[in-house]
Amino acid sequence: MPRPSAPDDDAALRWDEFDDASHVESDAAIAALAAAEAGDDDEAGAASATDGAPDAATEPAAPERPAAGLRLLTALFAVVYLAWSVGWIIGIGLVPLSGPTVLLEVLYQFSEFLAIIASALWFAAVVALTRDGRAVHRIGWLALGTLVLVPWPVVLGVLA
Repeated sequence: MPRPSAPDDDAALRWDEFDDASHVESDAAIAALAAAEAGDDDEAGAASATDGAPDAATEPAAPERPAAGLRLLTALFAVVYLAWSVGWIIGIGLVPLSGPTVLLEVLYQFSEFLAIIASALWFAAVVALTRDGRAVHRIGWLALGTLVLVPWPVVLGVLA
C-alpha cells in the first residue's frame, strides 16, 4: 500500500472520525447536537455543560473514606494495644524464669519478645487487611485481639 503524500501524524490521537466503528457519541453529546439543530440554545447549553461530566452509570464508585467514628475507635484500640505491650513488658519482669539449658533460655526470651510485639503486629495486620472492608469487621477483629492478647502475668499478679 503506498504511503500518502502528506500523512496526518496526529490522526491517531483524535477521536473525530465519525466513520470509525469504535466511535460512540455520548447521550449528552447527541442531545446537544439535536438541540443545536432544533435551535434551542438553552437546552444545548445545559447538555453541553454535562457533556464533560463523568457518567455515574459507567464510572466505578470511589471507595468511601472511613467515618470519623471508625477512626476514633481504631485510635482507641491502638492505645489499648500499646497498653497491652507495656503490660507484657511489666509482666515479664514479674515472672522471672530461667531455663536449665541455654537453648531453653533463648527460646523463653524469644517468646517474651513475641509476647511484647504481638499486640502491635495484631493491630497492624487488622488495619492493613481491613482497609477496604466493612467497619464492623475491623472493630470485631480488634475487639477479639484485645481479649486474646491480654497480659496475663499482670492480670494474675493483680488478682493474687
